[in-house]
Amino acid sequence: MKTRYSSNWAVPAHITGLFQIVENEDPLKMGSRGAGFSIGKHVITRITLKETNDEIREVYFNGQKIDGVVSLEVARSFSDQIKDSVLIIQHKSPLPIQAGFGTSGAGALGTAFALNELFGTKKTEEELGQIAHKAEVICRTGLGDVISQLQGGAEIRLEPGAPGIGVIKGFSWSIDELILVATIGTMSTKDIITNPKMIEKINHYSNKLLRELNENPSLEEFLRVSFEFADKTGLMSNKLKKLITYLREDEYSASMVMLGDSLFVVGDIYDLEECSNIINNYDPNAKIWIDSISNLGPIVLNIKIFD
Repeated sequence: MKTRYSSNWAVPAHITGLFQIVENEDPLKMGSRGAGFSIGKHVITRITLKETNDEIREVYFNGQKIDGVVSLEVARSFSDQIKDSVLIIQHKSPLPIQAGFGTSGAGALGTAFALNELFGTKKTEEELGQIAHKAEVICRTGLGDVISQLQGGAEIRLEPGAPGIGVIKGFSWSIDELILVATIGTMSTKDIITNPKMIEKINHYSNKLLRELNENPSLEEFLRVSFEFADKTGLMSNKLKKLITYLREDEYSASMVMLGDSLFVVGDIYDLEECSNIINNYDPNAKIWIDSISNLGPIVLNIKIFD
């Protein structure tokens, strides 16, 4: 029985500060307007293919078997190549899932790039991005992460849709500006982006704020409109809102990670280390780390990641 392995594909995590949901019957045209940035933490994906008469599909995250609906949806785009085989998709990341860091989008992109490499299908980055975006939209796990993660950096999503259809532009972000991230729980993206009342509220407040950000595309303006969006939409849990309010009273630029029970703060290393201590004292169970912006899209890591 012949076994083949893909390379280790690393895709950056992504944080959204504010967004607007745009419905469309075509998954490639559905998506979000919004703004956010990619960070240094990655989701790493490797695929194992065993040629056999059995058709088995399995997905793992950090060694634990998961439903992996988004990754399996991506794999359907390669159905002709993976028939009569055992397909094992492995994802590995220090990131928590359902916390707002675009892990499903990163896993979808990693799966698409790994399968493309494995089968030599010679699809372009744009085509692979479209496959990943479509899978996210169909599974209702994300709307705008994929197009952002494919490019990296800080971005404003001007028009919704998959790569090649959606329109994004970058905004300046100094390498000295680091990001503290803290997670205190989980949140279901699907529960929010399929709730008509929440969609109405999100789109109402995002419309004005995105226009203001587009007129002044800077980090300072992004931080301002992100917090205003989080505050007015009521998306923050009570615990998260108390923590963010507490930090902002201490003049930290804290805001909510969309969509997760998580926050981010931008600043220099000294301020963020102090901020980390404050959060840890507030909630000793919070998962906290300091990261930097990532200007890279999907890349191959030539180091041993999986057994």
